[in-house]
Amino acid sequence: MPGSVFVGIAATDTFVHGWDLAKATGQPTDLEPELATQLLATVGSFLPDKARGEDSSGAPFGPKQEAPEGASEADRLAAFLGRTP
Repeated sequence: MPGSVFVGIAATDTFVHGWDLAKATGQPTDLEPELATQLLATVGSFLPDKARGEDSSGAPFGPKQEAPEGASEADRLAAFLGRTP
C-alpha cells in the first residue's frame, strides 16, 4: 500500500473519531470543512460496498446515511461512513 493511501486512511479515521467525540459530547461537529471535503472525496473513491454492513455484522462501516439539508462537510463525511449526523 502506498504511504499516501495509508496516511489518507489514518487521517480519515482520526478525523471521524474526532467527529464521534464532538457529537457524543454535544460539541459542534463542523470540523475543518476543507479537510472534511478532501477526505470525503478521497474515501468516496475507494470505499467498497462490501466494507459496509449493519451494526451487528462486524463490517468496518455501516450503511451510508443521508446527511440533512445544509449539513456541514464533516457531517456529510460521517454520514457517508455510516454515522447518523
